[in-house]
Amino acid sequence: MTTAKTFSATSVQASNAATPYFSQPIIITSLEQNIWQQLEQEIVRSLQRLHCSRLQDSTLLLLHKIITNLVKTMHRHAFQRAIEDDLNLDISDKDSIFTELLQNELSMHGDRNIRKFCRANNFQITLIFPEEKDTLIQIEYPTSCNNSAYLDNKLAKAIGFILVKQTHDPSSSYSRAKVVKNTAIQSFRPEQAGYSQLLTQTEELDKAQAIFSQLNHGIVVFSSVGDILAISPAILTLLKLETALPSVHTFTNIIPDHFYNDVLWGLALESQEGLFENYRTRIRLPHNNNLSILFNISGYRHSDTTIHTIWQVVSLDHKATDTLAEGSILNEARVHNITRNYIPQLVEEKAREVVRLGGHTLPNEECQLAILFCDIAGFTTYVENNEQEESVIHTLNLILGKITKAVKKHGGIIDKFMGDCVMALFKEPHKSVLAALEIHKHSYDFNSLRMRASRDLLLLRIGIHWGKVIIGNVGAAGRMDWTTIGDVVNTASRLEKNCYPGAILVSEELYAMVTHAHATDISFSQPFYLKLKGKRNEQMARYVQTEDEPFLHDTVAHSARQHLKTD
Repeated sequence: MTTAKTFSATSVQASNAATPYFSQPIIITSLEQNIWQQLEQEIVRSLQRLHCSRLQDSTLLLLHKIITNLVKTMHRHAFQRAIEDDLNLDISDKDSIFTELLQNELSMHGDRNIRKFCRANNFQITLIFPEEKDTLIQIEYPTSCNNSAYLDNKLAKAIGFILVKQTHDPSSSYSRAKVVKNTAIQSFRPEQAGYSQLLTQTEELDKAQAIFSQLNHGIVVFSSVGDILAISPAILTLLKLETALPSVHTFTNIIPDHFYNDVLWGLALESQEGLFENYRTRIRLPHNNNLSILFNISGYRHSDTTIHTIWQVVSLDHKATDTLAEGSILNEARVHNITRNYIPQLVEEKAREVVRLGGHTLPNEECQLAILFCDIAGFTTYVENNEQEESVIHTLNLILGKITKAVKKHGGIIDKFMGDCVMALFKEPHKSVLAALEIHKHSYDFNSLRMRASRDLLLLRIGIHWGKVIIGNVGAAGRMDWTTIGDVVNTASRLEKNCYPGAILVSEELYAMVTHAHATDISFSQPFYLKLKGKRNEQMARYVQTEDEPFLHDTVAHSARQHLKTD
């Protein structure tokens, strides 16, 4: 596989008259490139220049759609050409056999081979951020993708942007388009006289009634024992029932039992006023049990003990509705608050980003990361010897808590805990070493106290490596991990295993990145070679010097070699 084309990370820099800002183009050959954070930084700057920063999320969603369409179309054309070149076939990308071949390729290899072909044949999408009036972004793309270059018209119109395609140059295989402000749309500001107003109670009721009718909400009044006393015909119509009294009995029978238990004799009794909000229940259509409607229900218990409820449709007859939970949203929030600590921070952060960009699944990505592994040397033996003397879980959590705090402080993310081992990710190599030094300091202080108390020392080993990794979906339906994989991860783990207890061992690749960043606050030992398990070639590595061990580059490096010989 050819080396991926690299491009400098952009950042929003403080502007001044003496130092103009020059942004780097973003070159895209795959949706698995981690370009969204970089794109967001540039879009923030462009929106600030256009005086519409509040449009950040909606603008990113808009651009995400156009970029995704262009890349997918480019990949289809690239795959078509690759088939024609390799198999000498004349095949249309609209043929069913072509679609099947493409799906098989993506299922087996992702877009790796197609991405490689795009780079070799100069197929790419280029994003440029010109300092031009009313221009948000300029997009250059293969002319064969021209029909895929469009904006979501409703969203674009709502936020005041249009796509302007420039006249195609016949001598070029690339086309160009710009996303610009629609100057024909008047922008109102809240501070303009007469724009904002406070509603009177009568106006508020009128508007509420209009909204109620437009959203097709319905009302159901229950007796305290669960009989329906009154109902909006609209609900019966939604369930494809006749708007007649016999249908009310049918509706009563298809309401799930948990609704009566939770709402009529549960939520409505919890508070003195009997108020409840955002309870969800699924109603199966009586004439087609494969179809259902998920309702959101709010209401209150009246002084005469009847329960008045308002029903709102959440989803209707979609296959995906089964993934929407029933019950109280408040309870769902409580469950989330319990489970979120068990969900990797990396997954939660990426999921939020995906939802913000209109996506539904976590994508596979390639990016450059520093991978840090840290574990407690001899922890298994410690557990065997001290299980009766002290709380092993309490001690472990104390150490892991200090590690987690240091990682987060320096911009890292905990990918996973594996017993007494921690795996953390850093976008900036320099900060991974700073985090390791802080972890080392905490360990030094912690073990000083244990030494005074005549307890066994719990020394930490830390290994760090830098390089290109793949963050992707691993597992099967029902149990998935979105985690970091690749040789860089394996090497970082091997470095940690070969690190002398109480020290920090880094690869030469990470050392080069840190010194390139002119990190004068970090000192390293002289380099030496290690034979890592499962690796053909020896790995050059260095120890990080720590304040309490100024002799590290001599003593620890020697000790590490002796340590390796005994393993």
